[in-house]
Formats: sequence, C-alpha cells, structure tokens
Amino acid sequence: MRRPSLWLAGALCGALACAPAFAAPIPHASGPSRAAAPDFRVRAATGEKLELAALRARGPVLIDFWATWCAPCLASLPELQSLHRRAGPRGLKVIGVSIDGPRNHAKVRPFAARLGLTFPIVLDEDGRLQDAFHVRVVPTAILIDTSGAVVLVTQGYRPGEGGRLEAAVAAQLGSGSRADSALAVPDSTAAPPRP
Repeated sequence: MRRPSLWLAGALCGALACAPAFAAPIPHASGPSRAAAPDFRVRAATGEKLELAALRARGPVLIDFWATWCAPCLASLPELQSLHRRAGPRGLKVIGVSIDGPRNHAKVRPFAARLGLTFPIVLDEDGRLQDAFHVRVVPTAILIDTSGAVVLVTQGYRPGEGGRLEAAVAAQLGSGSRADSALAVPDSTAAPPRP
C-alpha cells in the first residue's frame, strides 16, 4: 500500500513541475566515515536479479528514484541514459527505481522502452527501497562507490545540471580529468542544456 506522504510529495512535485536541484550529503557522507548504502536484492522489471554487493564489486552504482508522473524525473532520464551508455563500459551500473503506485506498474516498462532506457528498472512496489535510502523527493540519484559508501546524493533536477554527478562518476571510475574521461565524449542522444 502506497504511503500517503509519498503520494502528497509526488502530487506537489507534479504541481510545481520541478523540484529544486541540489546535492544533499547523507550524514557523515564525506571523509573516512561516509554513510554505508543499505544492501538490497531486487528483481528488475525484465526479471534480472540485482544485488547491490555484487554490482558494486564490479564498479560504482548509481541508483535513480523516479516516477512516470514526475516531470523533472522524465527530463533527467535521457541524461541518465547518456551517462549509462558512456560510463557503463567503464564499470558504472545505473539502476532506475520507479516509485509509481500499483495503478501505474503496468505502464512503467513500456514507458521506459519508449524513452530508450537500457539500464535496469526496478519497481519499488512496497516502498522498501525508498525507506532504506531515505528518499523523500523525486528524482533522487544516489552514487555508491565500490566499498558501499554513499558518495553523492542529488535531489531534484534542472536541465544541464548533470555536471556534478558526471564529475563524481568520473572520479569513481579513476579519471582525474574530464578531458581524459570517456564521459567527456559528446553524446548526441542527450538533450541540449537550456540557456
């Protein structure tokens, strides 16, 4: 059963059309005592089994919480797809977590296909992942390093503000310079930033 507070947050997100974009550190998310990401085992909409410990053993993991009814989420998804396409071969694993309610579950997979999303999509049917990661705003992106520490949390979205997330991903992939990074390769599928 969907929690009323999350439904209200979703309605407000839709009414405002854009949540403010900012990076919010999880308590103790910097230095040697960064917060540990909660481990999870889930099944993607395609049936693929995903386990955080196994995923982060191969590289950093980016978890993005979104919903089909959230306009800022929909604007951010092409940038996430671009990041997945460019950084996936270097070890980044992107996972989309849909917080859509039961009435929209059947729409999520075709919706993701229409957007051309090729990263795994998980339905957070009971809100367990939202609770585990303390997600209160969508979109929320959480970058987790290979040790399991939360490196960066971004909440909200404004077009063209993916630079901080890309820089954090590049740092996790061992690239000190964006010019040397595969992430610096232009992506013709990404939406151009607005002036």
